Amino acid sequence: MGLIDYIGDNAAQIDPMEYENEVREKDPRLLQLDEDVIFAFKGRGGSGRDHYMLTTKRVIIRDKKGMTGKQIEYTSVPYKSIHAFSVETAGSIDTDQELQLYAHGIGRISIDLVKTINVLPIYRFLSSAIIQGKLAGKNADGAVVFDSTAQMMGSSTGFFDIFGSNYAQIDKEMVESRLKSNPNILLDDEKVEMAFMCGRDSFILTSHRLLKIDVQGMTGKKVEYLTILWPLIKGYSVETAGNILDRDSELTLFFNLPDTKCYAEGCPRNSLTRMKVDFRNGQTDLFAVQRYISDKLLGPDQVAYSQHSNTMSGSHYANNYGAAGLLPTGVGSCLSWLGDDNRMIDASIANRQFHSEMPILQACENVELAFKGRRDMLLFTTKRVIFVDMQGFLGMGKKMEFTSLPYSTISAFAVRSAGSWIDKDSELCLWLDFDDVFNPPRENEDDPPPPPIPRKSYLEIDFQKDKVDMLVLHRYLSERLMAVTAHALKPYTSPVSQNLLVPSPPGTIEMVLGWIGGNASAIDSKAVNEKFREAGLLQHDERVAFAFKTGRDSLYLTNKRIFFIDVQGFTGTRKEYMSVPWDSIRSWSVESAGSFDRDVELFASFTGYWNNKIKQDLRKGTADIFAINSFMSHFVIGNADGRTALANAQSYQPPPPGSMTSFLGYLNDAHMKDATVLTATLRATPALLQSDESIEAAFKCGRDMFLISTKRIIIVDKQGITGKSVEYKSYPLGCNAAFRIETEGHLLSGSEVKIYTEHYSIKQELAKGQKGNIWLIHEILSGKILKSSDGGDSSQQIPVVVAQMEALRY
Repeated sequence: MGLIDYIGDNAAQIDPMEYENEVREKDPRLLQLDEDVIFAFKGRGGSGRDHYMLTTKRVIIRDKKGMTGKQIEYTSVPYKSIHAFSVETAGSIDTDQELQLYAHGIGRISIDLVKTINVLPIYRFLSSAIIQGKLAGKNADGAVVFDSTAQMMGSSTGFFDIFGSNYAQIDKEMVESRLKSNPNILLDDEKVEMAFMCGRDSFILTSHRLLKIDVQGMTGKKVEYLTILWPLIKGYSVETAGNILDRDSELTLFFNLPDTKCYAEGCPRNSLTRMKVDFRNGQTDLFAVQRYISDKLLGPDQVAYSQHSNTMSGSHYANNYGAAGLLPTGVGSCLSWLGDDNRMIDASIANRQFHSEMPILQACENVELAFKGRRDMLLFTTKRVIFVDMQGFLGMGKKMEFTSLPYSTISAFAVRSAGSWIDKDSELCLWLDFDDVFNPPRENEDDPPPPPIPRKSYLEIDFQKDKVDMLVLHRYLSERLMAVTAHALKPYTSPVSQNLLVPSPPGTIEMVLGWIGGNASAIDSKAVNEKFREAGLLQHDERVAFAFKTGRDSLYLTNKRIFFIDVQGFTGTRKEYMSVPWDSIRSWSVESAGSFDRDVELFASFTGYWNNKIKQDLRKGTADIFAINSFMSHFVIGNADGRTALANAQSYQPPPPGSMTSFLGYLNDAHMKDATVLTATLRATPALLQSDESIEAAFKCGRDMFLISTKRIIIVDKQGITGKSVEYKSYPLGCNAAFRIETEGHLLSGSEVKIYTEHYSIKQELAKGQKGNIWLIHEILSGKILKSSDGGDSSQQIPVVVAQMEALRY
């Protein structure tokens, strides 16, 4: 052990079998019975108090707190929550090595390692544990690869290409052979399908991942191997080469690589939300790269390009507005031209163009709706939304950008009708599931910091008034973004019905809103169903279960979504219709009325990173909050596993009178309650639980309660002086990414649990003197969160036989 390793807190490798035996003896409830430690490390060069474990199911970080180290924090990160990871070898001067894990909810985890450790076996093990199964992308071995390396291998990298970090395509077989020998970092069944190189660095697309190799320093001894899993990518764009100086083409990937949030001006909130790759002009087939990524994210192309069919979807609609070809008839108003508002065009012509002239589409993919502004285009296909940006003066330059957003990336959507006076355009709003928020710099030093902007986390697309029927867009996106079977979207092989693309009769919206405006605070759901079906606002198998009117606005809960109608502006001419599918909901709460606040309240958060919360007051006496809660529970967590996660469930034992737990009750820390009694109570009064759902652990904290059921975490929060207003918050266990427990310390320091999701964290302190309860919570969370997304054991995703795992041990 060197002084540098001790000061730098570099971890040294220790024997995993001996350490596992030690852990099972000291903390017998930390590891599950069928869980093995594969790698183990100890901080301070082997002399520290902190430990790191890579097991067959998760990464565990053991962190001792305080002077005595009595209080210990255990952080568990399941492999299913890790979507990117890297190792960095030692350099000539910078002699430590680094392991980095990017996990949803908890962010980036960095572990410094001593120079003597061979990090490549660790990298291979993580590849095996994390990448396999569904995380390998859409049919890992089925993607069609368009390679053109034959004419590229003889090219040399020019000065401007190195200076501009421009990549050139190289021989994929050569790269695969190298990466399976020296260094051996690929899985046995993994194939290199595209490879690019710029100077010493490489960008490699394999059947299982994106691999970026960054050679650093003068000597090149320090090398970072970064793996990004395909499901992390939420959108992508390709940009063709331009004229003269702008001679490179570009690929941009949008993803959710978890990292610490940044609030500095002129910086993105998440520095790892985009990856940009410049390609050398003439040395890379950009459309081949685009088709390859499309295959990985949208599913492999099933049709040969010579056999692709042309859809006529949208032609009838376009012809109703006199559109023909890619250039719509009529110049439109000056304001529309200046604003680049979109108008409908013939989808069949766009379909032919983007299959042949500009081969952006998969052969099995068809354009169903198409719009054109002054120079740009917007396409809705059977698989994605595509933005076509014609760049240069008036869009007449060579440079074009094609941005693709799979339907699975869209969390919610809204259509907004045109307003009066100046605001003459209608809009489509899309909430996207990746963090692309940017903190703009202030214009002047004395100005206050400007508010953040969403960039591609939230999009507003303008349409020319009276040229686009927004209800058609509403019906179309409802078909494409609502789950059809279980949690699956409408298959691309099933086109949207032509009946849904026919323009709505004149006055449809005015008829619906006029009818709503004449009703009381609660609207009869049967009558709503009839009116909405007549107006084409519901799908054929969709039903409204709850309907409420609040002022000019109204809220509806259907069997497929939460649906808002928001009347805006002084005149109320502008209206927004927002839909949030149930599959996008990640937490929700209902709140009863209080003594002074006479309204009840509904709150929900959904996937996304920009204004992804819904809050609505509902008038007291017209809303049954427990009926609403049961309805939402059915659609958000109804299929979750309701079985117990406790292997050795023990009956509740109340603390003896006069115990330390009772004495310290005034501190408002949580005290354990009888879960069996609460299960019976919460299935009846109030009816909060589902029939197959039980409370596993219950804690009372003052007037409030912290409950862990077999399906979710429930927080009961009494508010106000009288406590009459009660909020019931639900957090599905299936959305949890990682968790942390902290044992008791000295004096008044009790134990603590913290649970991480992609968008929020839940923290609860337990009262002093309940040492066993924190391990009870750990057992419950391990049993639920370590399961794979399909309900099976996550360790079964690791295709390493026992003999191979033993060989990987220290």
